[in-house]
Amino acid sequence: MTAATEYELKGFEPDNLLAFLALLGLLRALDIGQPKWRARAFWRSVPLTAILQIEPEVSATTMIDAVHDGIRALGTKYEFDRKDLKFSADDYRAIVTTAGSDRDRLGLLAAMASDAITKRGSVEVEPTALCAMFGQGHQHFLARLKSVVQRDKPSDQRDLSRALFQPWQYEDNTESFRWDPIEDRRYAHQSGNPSKPSNKIGTISGANRLAAIGFGILTCVPTARGLTTLGVARFGRRREVCWPLPGAPTSLAGYRALLAHPDLGDDDKGTALAAVGVRAISRARRYQVGKYFNFERARVQFL
Repeated sequence: MTAATEYELKGFEPDNLLAFLALLGLLRALDIGQPKWRARAFWRSVPLTAILQIEPEVSATTMIDAVHDGIRALGTKYEFDRKDLKFSADDYRAIVTTAGSDRDRLGLLAAMASDAITKRGSVEVEPTALCAMFGQGHQHFLARLKSVVQRDKPSDQRDLSRALFQPWQYEDNTESFRWDPIEDRRYAHQSGNPSKPSNKIGTISGANRLAAIGFGILTCVPTARGLTTLGVARFGRRREVCWPLPGAPTSLAGYRALLAHPDLGDDDKGTALAAVGVRAISRARRYQVGKYFNFERARVQFL
């Protein structure tokens, strides 16, 4: 039997949406870069700590190189003809059609929207609940997805290593997606103007690269209630992103199955997931302050 290697992911907090999306991106990049490694991830101890498990005994440097290669391979799918997720239904249908049988490209497009669901009173498709920027403050979602995933810098592997193995320090000057709760920078909560360079926080480059890849896992489907996104629970106009924290090594396919569980978004029924090895469930509310959208730090329900 091949010995497994485990890595403690010190930067990944269980109540941070950016961290969970980065975990999905990590598994996806390894599935592309080294599928024979059978990458798995789970959560153990209290406080909950993310653990990556792969079957061969390899160094952290070799593992990071495989992740980097996987991101670069998937990055070729992140090509867009505009900066923001604003498409008519006809335009979006045409883009999906041109993707042909490219499963990775189709999966990414399915994570963004569906040509079958438009915004009320508009011809534009309804975007995924995970899209938190539409050009406000020169923040452009599709432009950032492309630039972050296709980033090619000498520090890329170092930044990935820091995001995985060190507590996050927010020292990078790169783009992000408003998925981290720390990105809610309201005037009333700051000692100075949050738009000025002297009062801005940094980002976690490696985490955002991974999360941009993980984003493509949370696909959307049209329903009678409107657009439904994997892992997103709807309560009237309110949206909550919900994710499982399994206690047993779980593959990317396993996380997908858990994210599709019908009880994931229900505080009362969610306890049923304990029977399939889930230790806890995190739920983060999507909310709006003025023209900006953010995701709160999740509440964690132990099962």
